[in-house]
Amino acid sequence: MNKAKREESTAGRLFVIATPIGNLADITCRAVETLRNVDLIVAEDSRHSRKLLDHYDIETPFTLSYYQGAGEERRGKIVSKLHGGQDLALISDAGTPLISDPGFKLVRRAREEGIEIIGIPGPSAVVTCLSIAGQPTDSFVFSGQAPKKKNKKRKFLENLRTRRETTVFYDSPHRIEDTLEVLTEVLPNRSITVCRELTKEYEQALKGTARKALKRLQSSDEGEKLRGEFTVAVRGATEEEIARAKQEKYGDIPIEQQFEGLKKFKNLSRKEAMKELAEIRGLSRRKIYDALNK
Repeated sequence: MNKAKREESTAGRLFVIATPIGNLADITCRAVETLRNVDLIVAEDSRHSRKLLDHYDIETPFTLSYYQGAGEERRGKIVSKLHGGQDLALISDAGTPLISDPGFKLVRRAREEGIEIIGIPGPSAVVTCLSIAGQPTDSFVFSGQAPKKKNKKRKFLENLRTRRETTVFYDSPHRIEDTLEVLTEVLPNRSITVCRELTKEYEQALKGTARKALKRLQSSDEGEKLRGEFTVAVRGATEEEIARAKQEKYGDIPIEQQFEGLKKFKNLSRKEAMKELAEIRGLSRRKIYDALNK
């Protein structure tokens, strides 16, 4: 850390530090040095993070923990320490803070109050999964945790039928089987990659359809309850898949009825309504024109 720069300001700095997602060796020299030199560490759960600090002989004390559900009062107390001139390090239980992690509101509050925020990059399950998944990475979406309830889970996965980007999400060992079963129904032929226990001793990366991935997971655990943390990458839809999904969704609605509805309720011209209808149904404007002029 730049001590000279610290002396120029009375306020402390907030260092957002990535920590290992499994293997304790996956931490940068800069992260270790910063954790040793800050005044206090803000952890998601200090009991969990103590193992990492002990491993690297880091004696910096913890301050107030910052967990899911921590309120404005706690954020205020942490930010007041920064205003008091103390440098703080923010770490999560694993990986990069704020990525599917409760630190967002704390960093936003600190930034709004003029605190300097410094990122110390490192491990992330999202990027690690993408790097070995064999799915397109030129454009991707991270969608956090897969929904718990089955109806919300189905809707979430059905939305992937027309998403062009690779989608990455986390899932738990208690729900991954349900997720893969719904994916089998919704996207039976779509390529996915299921990563389990990334960077740990029993790491797995299974690529194929959801059905194949589920069978391999179940066979590898020999009938026992699945264990570990899961990261799933789903290939984006091709133009052909998007067109087919749209046609299936609106196939039961007469084109003429939908066309008139667009003109009436969106106040569109004939040309504008035809253009939008073509996009909605995944058809060319020529096909829309021919259907309306039979």
